[in-house]
Amino acid sequence: AGIYIHIPFCRKACHYCNFHFSTSLGKAEAVVTSIIKEIGLRSSEMIEEVQTIYFGGGTPSILDTVAIERLLDAIRSHYAVSSDVEITLEANPDDITTEKAKAWKQMGINRFSIGVQSFADENLQWMNRAHTAADSMVCIDKIQEAGFSNFSVDLIYGSPLLHDAGWKRNVDIVIE
Repeated sequence: AGIYIHIPFCRKACHYCNFHFSTSLGKAEAVVTSIIKEIGLRSSEMIEEVQTIYFGGGTPSILDTVAIERLLDAIRSHYAVSSDVEITLEANPDDITTEKAKAWKQMGINRFSIGVQSFADENLQWMNRAHTAADSMVCIDKIQEAGFSNFSVDLIYGSPLLHDAGWKRNVDIVIE
């Protein structure tokens, strides 16, 4: 069994995105509180042990670490969670700091899905991303330094500025 938590907040509106989100964090506390309430209300619907918890969005890493911890505490208090549960956090490179990475590790997050999208600044600008290619490289170093080895990197294929050589370069950087 798995639980998906949608965090509908982003720093910027990416030009390719069709997901529900807001670029204003004004209602973040109310949304987190509502999700916690729903976690409790729906707890009787799942009797299996939870094997995966996935924070997606939007951009869950935009929330402060206390909000993520509150959500995890609510899940753990209402559901049987496996001792080796995989807890994934979607994160954008510009949100990852050494302090946040350490806090996420402490609360049990053990996998990242990093929204790099491209290692070419011109593609990132076209997409309206908030980070640079250099930010992507730094964030990967930060999560590895915090002790994470389980992560994926999202790349976008098929944007108008991306040619075959650029795609190969993106893939080569990830493999390296």
